[in-house]
Amino acid sequence: MKALHPLTEEQRIFAEEHHDFIYQYLNGRHLGIEEYYDTVVFGYLEAVQDYLEKPELQQYRFSTIARIAMRNALAREWEKQSRPMRKAFLEEYEEDTASLDAFLPSRQERLAEAMDDRERLLALLSYLTPKERRVVRLQADGYTYREIAEKCSITSHGVNSRFYRLRKKVRILGQEEGLL
Repeated sequence: MKALHPLTEEQRIFAEEHHDFIYQYLNGRHLGIEEYYDTVVFGYLEAVQDYLEKPELQQYRFSTIARIAMRNALAREWEKQSRPMRKAFLEEYEEDTASLDAFLPSRQERLAEAMDDRERLLALLSYLTPKERRVVRLQADGYTYREIAEKCSITSHGVNSRFYRLRKKVRILGQEEGLL
């Protein structure tokens, strides 16, 4: 379905004048108004816009254009409803297994390791210059060496050399501080 845009004043008046056609369409197909009105009205409004914006459609009766658009809106809705729903993994909840650690036994260890890693990283980053921190952040954000070079006004080889020196510096600092 194409995106609808706000109706012009002419389109609004035209839509109001022919609004009963929606009810005729639904009744003629024995479709409940409460259940299907919201679906077919978008097809109807699409038909109004197309009919008044595209002069080549005016060789046909508006009812023909509207009927096709509403039928297509219904078909899209029924297709959407008939798609298989994704099934989520469900686990029965029992009162005696209320602990998250029962489901994820190594969770506490992984959280502790992540916190330790974060503390080490923050300690090591405090030894870097602002330019070195910028290069590290750009790489952490997913930039390639070439993109980092462009942003920092250096060559790709310069970025590679900078990371080599940074790794060496981090290794030395980590051993001195007992962080690695």
